[in-house]
Amino acid sequence: MKKITFLVLHLGYGGVESATINSANALCKKYEVEIISFYKLLNNQENNINKNVKIKYLYDGEPNKKEFMQCLKKHKVFKAFKEGVKALSILRKKKKFIINELKKCDSFAVVSTRMEFSTLLSKYGKNNIIKIAQEHHHHNNDKKYIKTLSKKYYNIDYLFALTEGLKQDYMKFLEKNKHTKVIVVPNMLASFPDKKSDLKKHNLITVSRLDYGKRNNELIDIISKLNNDWKLFIIGDGKEYDNLLLQIEKLNLKDKVVLTGYKTKQEIEDYMLESSIFLMASVTEGLPMVLLEAMSYGIPCIAYRTDSGVSDIICNGNNGYVIENRSEKVYIENLEKLIDSYDLRKIMGNNALETSKKYLPNEIIEIWDKILDEQWFLYGKGGIMKYNFIMIELWNIVI
Repeated sequence: MKKITFLVLHLGYGGVESATINSANALCKKYEVEIISFYKLLNNQENNINKNVKIKYLYDGEPNKKEFMQCLKKHKVFKAFKEGVKALSILRKKKKFIINELKKCDSFAVVSTRMEFSTLLSKYGKNNIIKIAQEHHHHNNDKKYIKTLSKKYYNIDYLFALTEGLKQDYMKFLEKNKHTKVIVVPNMLASFPDKKSDLKKHNLITVSRLDYGKRNNELIDIISKLNNDWKLFIIGDGKEYDNLLLQIEKLNLKDKVVLTGYKTKQEIEDYMLESSIFLMASVTEGLPMVLLEAMSYGIPCIAYRTDSGVSDIICNGNNGYVIENRSEKVYIENLEKLIDSYDLRKIMGNNALETSKKYLPNEIIEIWDKILDEQWFLYGKGGIMKYNFIMIELWNIVI
């Protein structure tokens, strides 16, 4: 059985981690699958991983960025220095441990889920394995990112893009790289729920890391301008939690906006089933899994347009609304349309459900199968030179 190894930073509750786990769970039905995680977080998604998937942790601990920043904020110079030294030690271990794993790897294919691992995979990955880099975020025309991609992915065999638009961008960035093939491989839904929301509850929902880029503060501003009894549940945790809580208190929205903090997958499902509209305000996205997950419960979605991802999932006016130019006014107008009409929610919710079915594992696994197929490997990795070498060897045997 062919073995596939995924390299991840951790198994926490982020979009990259969820997408990787979904892929591993789907692939382990046909392949031997291993996940190598550098960090071992206390709160992780290990319980969501199929028992047939092997998990290996390289560092029995967590990053200390939070502790370091707190020391700086409180002007604890000695402790900050201590945490800084620890952080540097962790960074060195991360690089060293990943390189060691790559050098002794016996897998048929290795899949990297972040750029720093992909550059190491390109440099240290064995020649006889398929080397796959997955890009889960939008590049945002970041010059440093693009330069790294174009210079250091020289030995990556396949680069997975989440959307067709991103594929075209990556092909442009890699125009001097004649080795790497760019293929569209969307994220897949882990499973399809057997229940859906009745869309009758006066609840709005969003699920995300509480980072500034997710702009949950803008959703709170929007709720402050609604004149109804609808309530927003913001599910997730992160460094913006305290700022969002303060904003809710200042706007006197304790009865209308709830920060739930971290919730398990099952708990999130319970919230989905009690919600009628999903909201998103992110500035940038790759292919947001939370939109697909909300749609799988038959929930219409509203989001601001991003360079990629959102408009690949939301068909404006069909299964939700895509808001142009980050117009808060238009966002509120479309939100109120859905709030005021149960029939509209129902129509869009049914369309959303159909959209989510396109991201079930079957079709996406077919792409993986082609890449991992020996014939595809023969022609796609090493091309005609490998073919000629094999034919010469066979000819020598015959004569």
